[in-house]
Amino acid sequence: MKKNAWILLMVALLASCGTKPDFEGAIIEVKENSIVVGEDTVDPEASYPTYEVIINENTEINEPIDPLSNEKVQVWVSGEGIEVDGKVAKKIIVDQNQ
Repeated sequence: MKKNAWILLMVALLASCGTKPDFEGAIIEVKENSIVVGEDTVDPEASYPTYEVIINENTEINEPIDPLSNEKVQVWVSGEGIEVDGKVAKKIIVDQNQ
């Protein structure tokens, strides 16, 4: 019985550690119910896409977002496919070691 519990615990830990974020970048703008995220390393001569993700009461955020700091974040969104723009953020991890 103890062996089965140990195996279940290991499977749960491995499943939670293996997920990659849908997008990584820097916060460009903070709005009332969303954030706009873009590339964190930019060439001033180039243009880069930005993505607006919705934040709601179910969005898990590891620390408060400072709208003035251009913080680097990892974002996981709900829904299928690779498109991030306009989707609800399930989880946002703010990089504390910028």
